[in-house]
This record gives sequence, structure tokens and C-alpha cells, in this order.
Amino acid sequence: MFYAIPAYWSVLKHMLYADLLTFKPMMKTKLIDIFIYISITIVVMGYLLTSFGVRDDFGIFTAATLVGSVAMFEIYPRAAGVVMDLTGNKVLTYDLTLPLPSWLSIARIAITTALQSLFMSLFALPIGLPFVYQQFDPSHFSLPWVIALLIMGNMFFGFFSLFLSSFVQNIQQLGSCWMRIIFPLWTLGGFQFTWAVLFAKSKWLAYLVLLNPCLYAQEGMRSAILGQSENLPCWICFVALTCFTLLFAWISIKRMMKRLDCV
Repeated sequence: MFYAIPAYWSVLKHMLYADLLTFKPMMKTKLIDIFIYISITIVVMGYLLTSFGVRDDFGIFTAATLVGSVAMFEIYPRAAGVVMDLTGNKVLTYDLTLPLPSWLSIARIAITTALQSLFMSLFALPIGLPFVYQQFDPSHFSLPWVIALLIMGNMFFGFFSLFLSSFVQNIQQLGSCWMRIIFPLWTLGGFQFTWAVLFAKSKWLAYLVLLNPCLYAQEGMRSAILGQSENLPCWICFVALTCFTLLFAWISIKRMMKRLDCV
């Protein structure tokens, strides 16, 4: 399947470029949204909650976690757009007429989502770090792992968004996805705790959480930014995210092809 991508790269490249041109007018708005969310979250977690007994470095902990999870906020709007199209004008069916394999045309939706969320993720650390710079230790920072985990993490969230779109039949059903699926995965995926802390409290729950792909996005980014002593190793997180990405890509593309009645 994937070996065919180079042969169709020219068409795919132009389709992705067109998608990014559509996203360009929204970049400023997205950055404002991210700045508001990250700044408020870090101020509350890193300064206010320390008065209630939270560890003093919880601010930089939160900043690193947000880098790995801010892409989750693109899951819902992108899934909503796909579902609205499938239940409305079905513009996606036009893309299937282009000289591109149907599976690759569908995968393009997830790749576009990944590129858009990657844009937001790249600004997450520069926005959050100034608030907690005094807590940051550059000696633990690994730029190669940050880049690798950002790319793979956003690819996963892109295909996870497509996965949700393949199951949801209408926009009313999609309204429950945030509370029932996205929010639990995000919160139980280590947004405010490490896997090691969870393991110390409850071994069976810690092993169960290993099935949550969001854990590896958040743990991996903390490991790449803060060091690997208190978090899962970067390589484990990268391998896990790669496996989850391939799994959700296979399921979502297969289901979307069936839904669109692709030959």
C-alpha cells in the first residue's frame, strides 16, 4: 500500500498544498486560541495550585505535557468537518475522482489534520516556556526526540480524528465524542500525572492505561523535554505511537472506503 505513495506524490502534494492554503487564514486565530489556553493553564497549574501542595515544578510539567497533547484539540473540529461533508454535499467524493488511489485520497484527510495540528504544536513550547523558564533544565532537552514525537504524535491524532469520523453517522452523535472519548483519553493519558506515579498507586490501572495512545504522546514529550528519569523512555513512546498510528490508519481508511463505497 505505502510503496505506491512516491508514484502519486505529485498529485498528493498539490492536494495537501490546497488544504494548507485553506488553513492559512485561520492560523492567526488558532495561535491566539493556543496562547490563551496554554498561558491560563500554566498559570493555574504552575502558580496557583502550588499553594495547595502541588509540587513546585508542576508548571514546567504542564508546559511539556501540553506540547504533546495540544493537537487533541484539532480532533473534534476536523472530525466534525468530515462528518458534515459526508452527511451534506459530500465534496470528498470529488476527491475520489482524482488520479489518486481511493485509500490515499482518504488518508490525505488525516495527513492534512496532522499538518495543521503540527503547526499549533510547534508554538506550544515557545508560548508556555516563558512562564516557567526558571524551572526548565536545558540539559534534559532532546531536540531530535521532540521533533520525532511531535511528528508521530500529530500523525496519530490525525488518523484518530479520521477514525472517529468513520464511526459517527451524524453531527448529533459527534457531540458526545468529546465527553465520552476524547476527554477521558486525554485526562487518563497522563495529563496531570506520570505513568510511574499511577503505577505506584495502582498497578492494574497503570497497565490498563498502557492501552491509551494519548499516554505515549504526553509521556513522550515530557521525557524529551524534562528527561526520562520520571517518564516512559522516548523510544517506547515513539514505537507505541507508530503502532497506534498504523492501526488506526488501517481501520479508519478501511471503514471510510466502505462508507464511501469505494471500488
